[in-house]
Amino acid sequence: MMNFYLTQSKKSYQSADGNAVSMHSYLVVETVTRSLGQEFKNHKLAWETEDSWLLADAPEKITRMPDGYQRFEISEPVFASLRLLAETQPKELHTLTPFSTNRTCETFNKQHPQATKEFHFNDVAKSLKQIVKDIMTV
Repeated sequence: MMNFYLTQSKKSYQSADGNAVSMHSYLVVETVTRSLGQEFKNHKLAWETEDSWLLADAPEKITRMPDGYQRFEISEPVFASLRLLAETQPKELHTLTPFSTNRTCETFNKQHPQATKEFHFNDVAKSLKQIVKDIMTV
């Protein structure tokens, strides 16, 4: 069995030049095998990018995002479309919300070091426009 993921993570930090933010996005293929009642997972990094900005220069979409990560479980056709998009417009993958079958979020609160988690089956908040775009790119 194969699973496909897009993961986006954001971290705010203090740099020598002032407040800054970094984004790390990557596409992963997970292969799951079962043998003698045990499950084995193998992860292959298919693509990744990392970008950093001073907070004042960062795109508004990124400054509004909380620190933490989002992981989207996506279909193989959506994964293939994201691979193509990554080749021409890699920064788009930092803020894109793909059609997903499962989404895991972990947000880090600076005042409270423990993380809060949210789990979503079918990203119901996804806009109709994005759904149509995903279907048209498959």
